Amino acid sequence: MTRISLTDRAYQEIKDRIIRYRLKPGARLRIDHLSTRLGMSQTPVREALNRLEQEGLVERLPSKGFAVKALGLTDIEDIYDIRQALEVLAARQAARRAEPSYLERLEEILEATRGLMDQGSDRQLLLKLSQEFHVVIMEASGNRMLSQTGQRILERIWMIQNVNLLTSGHMSDAHREHFQIFKALKAGRASRAGELMGLHLKLAKEFVIARLKDQDDLLFTIIHGSSLG
Repeated sequence: MTRISLTDRAYQEIKDRIIRYRLKPGARLRIDHLSTRLGMSQTPVREALNRLEQEGLVERLPSKGFAVKALGLTDIEDIYDIRQALEVLAARQAARRAEPSYLERLEEILEATRGLMDQGSDRQLLLKLSQEFHVVIMEASGNRMLSQTGQRILERIWMIQNVNLLTSGHMSDAHREHFQIFKALKAGRASRAGELMGLHLKLAKEFVIARLKDQDDLLFTIIHGSSLG
């Protein structure tokens, strides 16, 4: 295995642990410890952390180490605002440009989500499908720069969203909203698709921010100590 592929592997595994909240905001990232856990030398791990620093997922400490970058409440609000602007545009463009394969994939995601919700199981897979729904719409926009930028923004949100959706009953509301967005996309109604996406993300932001401000809420308890304190 080449050094480049080892760096890519380290980058993807560390990023996944951050996004899935296995590495929590503020957590110190020791290169020697990570290299042991990943079964590789320290060089690709260091290179992976440099890439993640550029993407804003980790930060360099004064002592020359690294830590998972913590998000304050203002940071979260700003990221949601950027996400909303990008995804409203993506929905409008997707309504005009989406190839049939993208619409078919969105329909498959919605059907799979409905089936899992009826079974009342596998919330992690439900979360993954919910996130994929948004990624597919960005890809369906045909705007590569928008898709690349939007997916990086989503990765920042997912650290919070993973905890939010898994500790609330909000997933069913999100599914209903996704279905309405899909109908507008399939009908080619660009303005309506953008409007529905904007409302969907506005409600999502308000729901998360309210939870993060409520000291009795589980999301506040989980996130506050590590990233908002």
